[in-house]
Amino acid sequence: MKKILFLILFPLAIFSLASCSKSSDNTTVNNAIKQAAIDDASIKTYLTAHPEITNVKDTLGVYYEVIATGTGGYPTDATAITASYTGTLLDGSTFDSSTSYTNYLGNLISGWRIVLPHVRMGSRVLMLIPSLYGYGTTSSAKIPANSVLIFDVTFGPAGV
Repeated sequence: MKKILFLILFPLAIFSLASCSKSSDNTTVNNAIKQAAIDDASIKTYLTAHPEITNVKDTLGVYYEVIATGTGGYPTDATAITASYTGTLLDGSTFDSSTSYTNYLGNLISGWRIVLPHVRMGSRVLMLIPSLYGYGTTSSAKIPANSVLIFDVTFGPAGV
């Protein structure tokens, strides 16, 4: 009798858990789609208020402007770079900056990994990064969850 109950109830329990998981996954995807639309609208509003920024929109939704073009090669995720940068929010508040940050491109937030391979080393670039490619739903003392990030970055090969 116990075996029969197990054979009946076990598949039902698995089905129920799978259904919950799919519902949760759908909610997560729907929330991400909604947030991407909110971020894109916020970036467009920011760009309208700052017509001096001429930009390129990457196919993934990251906006950037090459302010000064360098003469080096194009970095990959395996490239160690040194960057001087300032990170701000859309309201203009600075959340981070450095004059000599060094790391592999592959270790940085997705927004940097999306844009910088399109830009020569030694360049200065302004990036407007949707929250999905920044810190997403994670918040910190200076960065609220779902924040669009703006980075003004000058970068080159590490050690130069």
